Amino acid sequence: MKLLIATISLFIYVSANAQVDILQSSPSVRWKTIENKSVQLIYPDYLGAESIYIANLVEHYSKVVGQSYEISEPKQFTLLIRPEVATPNGFVTLSPRRSEWFSSSQFFPAIGSTEWYQTLAIHEYRHINQFDHFAKSGGAQVYKFLMGDFGSSMAMFLTMPSWYFEGDAVWAETKYTDGGRGRSPRFLARLKALVLSDNLPSYDEFLNGTYKTNLPNHYVYGYVLVSYGTQKYGEKIWAQIAKRSSEIPLPVRFYGVFQGVTGQRFEDFYNEAMSDLKKKWTGEGAQKTTTEEYNENFAATRQGDALYYIHHSLDSYPTIIKEENGEKEDLTELNFSNDFMQIRFGSKHAVTTEYSPDNRYGYKGTSDLILIELESGSKERIISHDRIYNPGLNPLGNKIIAVRYDQSQSWEIAEFSLDGSKLQSFSLPNLKIAEAQYLDDGSAVAIVIDKEGRKSLVEVDLKNKTIASIYLPASRNIITSLFVDKNKNIIFEGQYKGKNEIFAKMGNDFYQCTSSQIGAYSPSSDGEKFYYSDTDGSGTTIKNQSLAACWVIERGQIIDFNYLSDSPSDNYNKFPLLKFENQLQMYSQNSTSYQVQDYSDFDRQLLIPHTWGLALSRGGGLGFQTDNYLRTLGVSALVGSDPEEGGTFGSINFDIKKYNPILSLSAEGRERVIKDFESENETGWQETQGGVDITVPYVSTMGLYGFSAILKGMSAYSDLRNYQFNEQSIEGSSYLYKTSSSLLLTWSKKPKFRSIASPWRLSYQIQYENAEQPSVPEESSYQVFQEGVAQTPGLFSNDGFSFSYSEQIQADEGYRFLPVGVKFDSYAFSRGYEYKSVPYYQKVTGNYFFPVSYRNINIPRWYYLRRIYGNIFFDSTYVTSAKFESTLNSYGAEARFESVFFRVLPLTFGTRVVQRLLDHEVKGELFLATPFF
Repeated sequence: MKLLIATISLFIYVSANAQVDILQSSPSVRWKTIENKSVQLIYPDYLGAESIYIANLVEHYSKVVGQSYEISEPKQFTLLIRPEVATPNGFVTLSPRRSEWFSSSQFFPAIGSTEWYQTLAIHEYRHINQFDHFAKSGGAQVYKFLMGDFGSSMAMFLTMPSWYFEGDAVWAETKYTDGGRGRSPRFLARLKALVLSDNLPSYDEFLNGTYKTNLPNHYVYGYVLVSYGTQKYGEKIWAQIAKRSSEIPLPVRFYGVFQGVTGQRFEDFYNEAMSDLKKKWTGEGAQKTTTEEYNENFAATRQGDALYYIHHSLDSYPTIIKEENGEKEDLTELNFSNDFMQIRFGSKHAVTTEYSPDNRYGYKGTSDLILIELESGSKERIISHDRIYNPGLNPLGNKIIAVRYDQSQSWEIAEFSLDGSKLQSFSLPNLKIAEAQYLDDGSAVAIVIDKEGRKSLVEVDLKNKTIASIYLPASRNIITSLFVDKNKNIIFEGQYKGKNEIFAKMGNDFYQCTSSQIGAYSPSSDGEKFYYSDTDGSGTTIKNQSLAACWVIERGQIIDFNYLSDSPSDNYNKFPLLKFENQLQMYSQNSTSYQVQDYSDFDRQLLIPHTWGLALSRGGGLGFQTDNYLRTLGVSALVGSDPEEGGTFGSINFDIKKYNPILSLSAEGRERVIKDFESENETGWQETQGGVDITVPYVSTMGLYGFSAILKGMSAYSDLRNYQFNEQSIEGSSYLYKTSSSLLLTWSKKPKFRSIASPWRLSYQIQYENAEQPSVPEESSYQVFQEGVAQTPGLFSNDGFSFSYSEQIQADEGYRFLPVGVKFDSYAFSRGYEYKSVPYYQKVTGNYFFPVSYRNINIPRWYYLRRIYGNIFFDSTYVTSAKFESTLNSYGAEARFESVFFRVLPLTFGTRVVQRLLDHEVKGELFLATPFF
């Protein structure tokens, strides 16, 4: 679950040059609201009894989760349930203060073993506690006073490392339940592999990232550090450190406070925590693992003489490999995540899923069904605009079974033909279905989840749509990855004694088939051998063993918590199992006391600014912003100075973001100052304008490729008066009818892990502006700007070429528009030349970018270098006016340093040597890195 604490997270960036807030649910959702002392819950009207359950869960855990922060009377917060998202998640954010939960839930194993909403009620409420605790101090209040919610976010971002927030929340979800990620060996597996390979990264490598290998995320090492700290210093240690850090919210202060509170340097504490893990894991008999270049190989399945599997490395996409007679063939690349997706191979086809965003609404998406032809590697999206998970094929390979999450929030077993036609779908009363695989055409084996979040392994009669047998009763064991072979042996993953192992049901007995050092995953079987992925320091490798080598295990050993161990992998904190005795009562408790009301977009939050203060960019200003909780309506205002002309301005906007198109009503007053390019004469005036903007965004993905489009239109009335020419007043006033339109198109391929930029990218934007004065035509004017970019792979891994063309045309006389082609993050003219306003310019540029070094250079607490990459460029700009024309050519080379300052501020800067061909001047420059075009 992702913690969002920066205002930047409020926007979906659909290109490098434009941003549009599309983070809304579709307008078809009808919202209701209930509340208690702890939460105001906003939810879709069809959520039913689950709304009562969620509100009761939050109230229950509000009295528990904040104990180590000494929060006895928690402040009520607003919680939104987003029902249309295909991926599972939840977050807490500010601007305004709220939490949002996505309703798609336990179809994947990475979240742990507790019920989905229960996990969120603890994990996300812990974030609420963290935020509120941090905000109490005087230093944090200063940030809040100056900048509102953005100030509070900034104070936390600058002061507290991200692992603290997430590690502390995972610690809480483990402490206050009988499950949680802290009791899942899968959660710590990659960290264990690094520890046992003597390849453990430094703290700064964990914190800032590295391109040398794949690291576990900040949830994982954060959980370890928080856990070790509470074991050594007590459960209130992190609350003490957070409180003192918040008194003076500045970068690296956290580490000084830590040493002041504990008497130990933080770096020594980190090393001690990791040494503790290594000592305990090696005490279990674990051996040192390999340390080759990181790569993953998983989902191996034998079909005839061929072995199919997915390979993924730091320099490649997930790719289906066919291995036959000692030769390997790359079949096709996938947009695949092993954490959230499964793939199943048949004799002729494979089936998997792919996440796709909605074309307009950021809080709506689908999980599409993909059919892959194994002979050619061709892919076909046979079901879209639905939410399909964990598909499989029947023995004949002509039907697909999958889990489907329908619009009414019901989890179903669904069957489809190979052309995507739905044959049937049905739900099982009071159960969610996580996975289903065919036993034969009339029956399937399934993993089902009860209302307390416990998983069972059952046989389902597909004709009668009922459970025929229960193989494993409900348990907190994280069973997953079902596979059925030709002999109807059922192979699956489960946790056992601190490791993820492969189990089988053969006949009436259960068998354990692996005794791994770290973890075994993604099993399959051809009826004689079983295949699986084994974890080591280099990632995962494919292994196989005979099914005859599996040994009988009592089914009671993999349920009823008998699977737990004393290993850090599933019992690091030695927490007692805390069963939620009255969890089922939460679905109906206090149901008569809740008053259900319709929820309106015009909520009270729309009238309360959540963010205000200085707007610092190439200009400067002072403004405020409001948004309702659904982010469908917003108001913003800004006064400041223009970065190009230097004049002051003031503006206010009312944004209506619920529908498509997005509407914005605006009013603006501005001082305009224009300097003539040829004579340096200066003309100024005051301009007042009111109008309406219309924006139509479009987002689409197809595998690894994405496409976005933004179409904008504007109509406004402008009043012009108080003219000055070279500071001398001129009598008169005028008015203009303004219109403008713009189109931005972007198509690109998803970057690989080590990619400097997208290996394939095409983009084009054009903007036309017109100002008409009906009575005095010579005062009318127009302006056109267009730009095209093409980006291609280079000759080696992660290098590439980028070419661009841009052009701006404006009328020689009449009204002067604000500049279009000058942006904060790129160059209007050739590098080495300054921009000046001209009637016409045309620019072409070429770049070749390439990696130089992945070596991590570290000055602890102050500076960290992740990567150096280079760029060779050539720019040519043709500039012309009525009396002047010139060609501004330059070429040179750049070195760019991808860096992190003070352990918190990511910043890429560069050095450039540029040769100006107009006057043969050689210039050296230091710059903040920009796009290559």
